[in-house]
Amino acid sequence: MLVMSLLFYGCETVPTETKISINNTLNISNTANIDRSNQVYEVIKVGLFLPLSGTNAKIGKSILNATQLSLSKTQNSNIEVFVRDTEDINKNIISSYYELINKDVDIILGPLFSKNIKKIKPVSEDENVIMITFSNNISLKSENTFISGLTPENEITEILEYALSNGKKKFGVILPNNSYGLRSKNLIESLLLNKQGQVSKLVLYNSESPDFYQAAKLIADYDNRKLKLEKKLQELKNLNTVAAKKEYKVLKNKDTLGNLEFDSLYIGSESVKHLSMLASILPYYDVDPKEILYIGNSLWSHNIALKEPALEKGIFPDFSRINYANYDKEYFEAFDQKPHKISSIAYDLIGLLSWLQTNNKDITIVNIVNNNGFLGTNGLFRFKKDGNIERSLSIYQIRGQQIEEVKKASLNFN
Repeated sequence: MLVMSLLFYGCETVPTETKISINNTLNISNTANIDRSNQVYEVIKVGLFLPLSGTNAKIGKSILNATQLSLSKTQNSNIEVFVRDTEDINKNIISSYYELINKDVDIILGPLFSKNIKKIKPVSEDENVIMITFSNNISLKSENTFISGLTPENEITEILEYALSNGKKKFGVILPNNSYGLRSKNLIESLLLNKQGQVSKLVLYNSESPDFYQAAKLIADYDNRKLKLEKKLQELKNLNTVAAKKEYKVLKNKDTLGNLEFDSLYIGSESVKHLSMLASILPYYDVDPKEILYIGNSLWSHNIALKEPALEKGIFPDFSRINYANYDKEYFEAFDQKPHKISSIAYDLIGLLSWLQTNNKDITIVNIVNNNGFLGTNGLFRFKKDGNIERSLSIYQIRGQQIEEVKKASLNFN
């Protein structure tokens, strides 16, 4: 949990290289408060790779603000942060990396984007410097290159296990036909196989030029069910009995005949626009959200998704919102703007480094990989030996265009 006082910052330009000494307390899950004693600690040097120019500069600035805010909360004056812009067109990112190495940094936070991580990773492994990236791409992880974002694997595991625990067994799945979709497909199939569930229907759509009408028709087996209805209506006409006429009167107002092959539908879109379009089309092809449980990923927390009628009563995983609300408020008061969601990850990582240092723990893989985990702005998390991250997530349901927590994130790892 976060128990921190607030410092205010102006909106001045942050220099390329920054020494940020600052102030209060991150409570981390194994878990001791930072001790404000007069003990002298060695300085920790942190390299920070951010997109501070170009199209993603706002994200980079928000992460940098969060770094400053976290340092202000920890009251730790023994952390130096050296910032480098990953999008600087006048400098090669490898050169920037070696600049940080020459500063004798103890750890590097970032980069954010896979393209930059891939460039740095081989050099980082040669230099044997720990790097905690802001990515959620598990293909980039290794023994000293960690990912810290919320991974699709983490989300899918949480939401499917919740659905299974509530009696759901047969799943329809709609995914984009790209690397994200194929990763998700493999995980869903593997997880359900191990949990005695099954993928009853799978549709992959073109992520570049999607045809959501076709995707909806395929997942609903609409053409076959429509043909089945037409045949049934013709049979009833031919029978020409009182009972047949009564049944005909009921069925003629339907679009299809027969049940869907699944009791739950996982929609794994990467774009909220795609999600909204799919959700609005599916009911027209007889995928009734009153009969089928719609489930998805943390993208569903977006306001556009909340306003989509078909997603009413749908469920999805996401970070615990209790601590994040405090962070959101403090960030807004400090910078007079809302933070980018990714910035909270940097906030927690700086808190973690400060906690390790003030508890006389070296910045090593052994100390970062803690089985008990750490409790920060986004809830409980822990790093794994292979560079992966595991997060304890809450499960939310959309009700009346609002989000209601139906399962709280766990406060300990089993």
